[in-house]
Amino acid sequence: MTPPYPIIRRYHPNDEYSILILEAEAFEEHNPYEYIQFYEFLQDGFFVCAIGPDVVGFVVGYALSDAEGHIFSLAVSKYHRNQGIAELLVDHICTYFLLKGLQKASLEVRISNEPAINLYKKLGFTPTWIESKYYSDGEDGYVMMVNLNSYFHQKEQLRLFESRSGKANSEKKKMN
Repeated sequence: MTPPYPIIRRYHPNDEYSILILEAEAFEEHNPYEYIQFYEFLQDGFFVCAIGPDVVGFVVGYALSDAEGHIFSLAVSKYHRNQGIAELLVDHICTYFLLKGLQKASLEVRISNEPAINLYKKLGFTPTWIESKYYSDGEDGYVMMVNLNSYFHQKEQLRLFESRSGKANSEKKKMN
């Protein structure tokens, strides 16, 4: 990535306008003003991704029980999708859940949102059931879950593999 790099930080009230825009862009069926009030109520688990001065994504999560964290909302600007920002936000909220002593994370996603479903599956989330007519327009939603210890173990294994592969590839280049 070229500078400026994406930075994940806690939501600040100065971010409200950017969040309202992202919310309206990502979730047409929502009233962004109602949701921002709920997000601010959950401020402890409300994180934004900023690139320079611009807020380009956000995630909101909370402890659903003593064992489970719930990712309530995740959005990335349409101009910054497919750049790894959603994965950074999911990593951050899952780290937040793990540090709170939670063991698993859950979320809901529209069954038609294949890019999001594929990302969540890549990150180790599995569909556990379908919530019939979950969304206000009547669309069903998948409930997806991940064991947080497995999530971070998988991430560490991937990092190790990539570091070894990178090392092996650089050694091959030196030999040629």
